[in-house]
Amino acid sequence: MPESESESGGSPNRRKSSVAVDVVEQVHGSFGRWQLRTILLIFLCKIPSAWFMACIIYTAPYPWKGELVCRPSDWNASEPLPQESPDSRINNPWQEERSTDRLFNVDVCNAYAQTLARGFVSRHGQEWNATAPKDDSMSSLPCEQVEHTTAYKSLITKFDLICSRRVLVALTQSFHALGALIGGLMAYTALKRISPRRLMLLGMLGQIFCGNLTGLVDTYQLHIYFRCLTSIFCALMYTSGQFILNDITSGQARIIVITLSELFWSIGLVLLPGISIYFDDWSYLYVAISSSLIVLVWLHRWIADAPRWLLRHQRVEAALRQCLESATYNNRKVPLTLDVQLTAYAKDLELAAEQKRSYCRIWDGETKRSQLIYIHWIWGCAMVLYNITLLMIRNLGAAQVHVNTAALGFAEMVGVFVGLYMILYTRRHWRWAGNLMIVASLSTYLVWLLPETERNSRRVGLELIFWLILKLANSASIAVLTTCTGEMVSSENRVLLMLSVVTFSRLCLVFCPFLSVLTVIHPLVPITIIATVGWIYGLALRRLNRYYWNTEQPHISQVPTPNTYRRNSQMILRRCSSASTEVSGYSNELLSNFERNMAVSIADIWHINFYPINECDSLAEMELETRSDEVGPTEAAKSRSSETI
Repeated sequence: MPESESESGGSPNRRKSSVAVDVVEQVHGSFGRWQLRTILLIFLCKIPSAWFMACIIYTAPYPWKGELVCRPSDWNASEPLPQESPDSRINNPWQEERSTDRLFNVDVCNAYAQTLARGFVSRHGQEWNATAPKDDSMSSLPCEQVEHTTAYKSLITKFDLICSRRVLVALTQSFHALGALIGGLMAYTALKRISPRRLMLLGMLGQIFCGNLTGLVDTYQLHIYFRCLTSIFCALMYTSGQFILNDITSGQARIIVITLSELFWSIGLVLLPGISIYFDDWSYLYVAISSSLIVLVWLHRWIADAPRWLLRHQRVEAALRQCLESATYNNRKVPLTLDVQLTAYAKDLELAAEQKRSYCRIWDGETKRSQLIYIHWIWGCAMVLYNITLLMIRNLGAAQVHVNTAALGFAEMVGVFVGLYMILYTRRHWRWAGNLMIVASLSTYLVWLLPETERNSRRVGLELIFWLILKLANSASIAVLTTCTGEMVSSENRVLLMLSVVTFSRLCLVFCPFLSVLTVIHPLVPITIIATVGWIYGLALRRLNRYYWNTEQPHISQVPTPNTYRRNSQMILRRCSSASTEVSGYSNELLSNFERNMAVSIADIWHINFYPINECDSLAEMELETRSDEVGPTEAAKSRSSETI
């Protein structure tokens, strides 16, 4: 997940850092064509990372009915199984029609003793002496061996991940989260010595190598080992890319770029079903996903490095070359003493870097510890919801898994834009994100009202609606978290805070995939749990709203009626005309221009008791400028002096 800083939002209690505009920002600007090239290339790197994270949906699809054949321990291995007869639908319990998938999921690991006995008698004309009692039609025998009849070779068929070994599917996703956790910490340490651009290239190369090995190994232990390694390189790649994005942009452009970076995770989800349909083996899918980064390695030459990192490590010549390139592409002016200014700025950055920043500084009491606990809890819950909804889409319906995955991707995209709107155009983005999360989570409980019917396309579609609502709200909340978490602490502690919350959330991701195993109790248990987690962290978001909000956005006033506008605007004009005793001496043309150009906000129209001295003073200033042009600066100065007296 991206690690970003934010400079948006604010509150009366919020600490505002007065950072002077440095020479790098003067040359680069906040955004331009030069930044756009690097931004798009870094965004593209997130698509293969999203593929590798969500490929478990297609590498380990849940078995369809009739794809598993159970061999009980008491069955004679030399005899053919009952399902080989023409009456296989009767004799083979796995091919019987079930009313729901829940029965199929529970019974898939056992064979009915009496059903097998009847099949044996009908085929061979003799009784099968099973150990289970024959008077109980529901007595079951554990499977000694399960044969897979599916045409698609998946992780489940390769490593026999069913029944008691079903939890190992969730374990593979846990190792992916463990790799992201380790990779994030490694990236934070490596960026002190390795440039972000070079670290990004190392991440690409490592993902290509280890990703291919993940799909080519023939043992489960090696598979999860290389999956963890690949996840480490993924984290190195997109963490260093996020570092570059923060360094080459500023202001509102940085807010938009950091928020929209989440959009390419969603695009990766939408494109993943289109890739998976071309492969009938899980190994080929891993190879295709990992090999796609070869194109990005070739495009890496056009990715810019972080200019402040270069200056901090006294690489002034490289930073100068990059500044000249950005000024050329963005058509910006360059100081004639740019090299001297960069050298001086590099010394300042080096001195600032020598100051050791302890992790305990964010807990020193400047920000309330309860608020820091809230934000850690919120990050952990949000990332758990993000991950578990992707993992649980496998259980919605094997036949609709491609459509369901693409729908989740589109819901994420909508959520990102909703979150961006909250950040840019609302004062209380924490409250709005919390309200949206609470409403979406509480509405998810309505999924229990759906009738217990066979999980056909209609039933899956109705259940998918609740997943999409929850996914949209969670995506909007993550967009707000990614961009606005840094506003809780001072600017020098923002990196440490982001490192802390992202590390904690990835630690939660290590354990959350095991929630998918609870479907053996009931298919709706996992979604109920994550809905409960959702409205709880929605309440925590509302709690943060008491301390942080965007003061740059004015309060939205009530829309005045035309009559109210006419009445109050005329009153403001009369008050402004009577505010100065010299207004009557001005020319009619100047007065008409003044009345025509004067503008106030809607809030001022409602609150007409304000004293509009600024607008009246502007009229006096216009008259003084006219006099100075006519009589010269000396007489104008005397006029101003006399008026002041």
